[in-house]
Amino acid sequence: MKAIYNKIAMLFILSLALWSCDKDEDRIIIKDGVGPVISSSQTNLVLVETDKDKDAVTFSWERANFGYNAAASYALEFDVEGNNFATPQVVEVESGLVRTFKVGELNNIANFLEMTGFQPGGMEVRVKATVGNAVDPVYSDPISLTVTPYLAEPEYPVIYLVGAAAENGWDNTKATPFFRNEEDPFVYTLTTQLTAGDFKLLGMLGKWGPAWGMGEENEDGSIDLNFRPTEGDPDVPNFTGLVPADGFYTITVSLRDNTVKVEPFAGGATAPTYSAIGLVGEFSNWGANPDVMMTRTSANSHIWTATLTLANASEVKFRVNQDWGTNWGAGADVSNWYGKGSFGSSNIKMTAGTYLVQFNDLTGEYVFIEQ
Repeated sequence: MKAIYNKIAMLFILSLALWSCDKDEDRIIIKDGVGPVISSSQTNLVLVETDKDKDAVTFSWERANFGYNAAASYALEFDVEGNNFATPQVVEVESGLVRTFKVGELNNIANFLEMTGFQPGGMEVRVKATVGNAVDPVYSDPISLTVTPYLAEPEYPVIYLVGAAAENGWDNTKATPFFRNEEDPFVYTLTTQLTAGDFKLLGMLGKWGPAWGMGEENEDGSIDLNFRPTEGDPDVPNFTGLVPADGFYTITVSLRDNTVKVEPFAGGATAPTYSAIGLVGEFSNWGANPDVMMTRTSANSHIWTATLTLANASEVKFRVNQDWGTNWGAGADVSNWYGKGSFGSSNIKMTAGTYLVQFNDLTGEYVFIEQ
């Protein structure tokens, strides 16, 4: 009987040993990751606007090594040389190991980094690899590029608001245009009524790329922009929590600082509401012919839009009820297609063409978007 118990004990000990071996084999040891090595198809790029839809440069890299078969996500980070990636422009790549940039895309990044137009400047690029919050990300060593941008201002005439907070929801064909700051063309503002909810920013009407989504929050309350260059790139997160309740807000987007800030607009609830606003000017013989009347919606009672066709160059103004008692004119530059007018200011001087015109009676801001 004792021999039987001894055999049973031996079998139990052996099974424990085998079980322990199985567990050791299944155990994953997470080590500090080893960053990938990035390479570039070119390192000296002179960007020309007529080539904006052509391929400019291709970056490629191998998988990062985290000590096990990790499903890593990758992002490319761009910054000016010597800034040590303190404020990088980030392009998500997800699981991809290669990314080609068009001339226009790279030029936009160079302008976001405030590189001087038409002059060669140093840009650094690196790959960031992540596998989750529990493991520190790893980075490639940066590579240096010499880039000569062709624009001193962003490619986008205006940007657009889309989402649950916006007047037309997630319909990107009816997204709301922002107004462009006449002092800094990289700054766009929109003061209007918003509905509590999420939103995104679009670079082109009717397209989901270029687009900007939510990044990290900064100490001053602004939010970093997360950039999606094209519709083929990974999506970016919605901006959430920035419009917590229905009301009037001002959204300020800076493509120089790569930030967005949303602030309540206290004057919205008490501002005068106009029954009719129209466009008047040389094209209508300054009121001898009817004004081109603008329209608004109940969701945006102070944002007015109209389509204006000018057969010839014309001076233009906005006025209430086809009367000169309340009118707005140009901002700082009377020949600019965007600005911030004031009561009774100078005429806006527009060239011939067809325009989608947007006017904000809360702020005097206007924009003529050529069609």
